[in-house]
Amino acid sequence: MTIESAQPKKRGGFSYRVTAEQIRRWRALPPEVKLQWLEDANRFLAVALTPAARSIQERFRRGDL
Repeated sequence: MTIESAQPKKRGGFSYRVTAEQIRRWRALPPEVKLQWLEDANRFLAVALTPAARSIQERFRRGDL
């Protein structure tokens, strides 16, 4: 999946675009595969992120950065 800026850079939050083909492929996956992907990503982030990085990530999600 290619992530690209959908708008000129602005303060707070984030956005990205996906193609219709990327959406079609994702929708074709069974729910179990999607949930496994999500669990794997969460497990990785829990191990890989430092407390400082986790704090930055939360502020970014809220649009504070």
